[in-house]
Amino acid sequence: MADRTTHGATDDGALSIQGERARDASAPLLMDLGEVDNYVDGVSDEVLACRERGRHIFPSIREAGMVFVDVTEDGLLVRPLLCTCCRLARRVELWDIVGRGRATRYVPVTASIEYLRGPNGERYLGPQGRGRMTPKMVRNSLASRVMDGQSPAAVRKQAKQRARHQP
Repeated sequence: MADRTTHGATDDGALSIQGERARDASAPLLMDLGEVDNYVDGVSDEVLACRERGRHIFPSIREAGMVFVDVTEDGLLVRPLLCTCCRLARRVELWDIVGRGRATRYVPVTASIEYLRGPNGERYLGPQGRGRMTPKMVRNSLASRVMDGQSPAAVRKQAKQRARHQP
C-alpha cells in the first residue's frame, strides 16, 4: 500500500498520478543542498554562469563559421563547438550534405554535448552518484552565499527604502 505521507497525497489519502510518479524509483534524485553548496564553492564563475542559466553559450555559425574536423563512417561531417562561457562543454554536431550543384544544402543531423575537464581538474558536472543539480538549486545556493551574514529584517528594510526612492 502507498505511504500516505508521500508528497502528492490527496485529501482522501490516495496518491495523485504525480505523487505516484514522484515515488518512481527510476526518477532521478536531486542532489543534497549541502553538496550543491560545496559544488558552488569549488567551481569558477564561468561554470556557475552556465549552471545558473541552465544552458551553455555556443558560438553561432556566423561567429565560428562552418569548420568540420572529421567525417564519420556514414559520411557525416563533424563540427565541434566549445562553450564560450565555461569552456568545459563541447557541442559535437553531425552535418549531412544534400543535393548537388546550386541546390547543395548542409543539413544538421544530430548534436550532443561532451563535458571536458578544465586545466586544474575542474568539472562542469557534479559528482557522480549524488543526484541531479538544477539551475534553481545553483541560484539558491549562490544567492544564499551572497546574502550570508545579512539579517533578513535588514534586507527587507533596505528593499522597502529602495522601493520608496524609485520613480
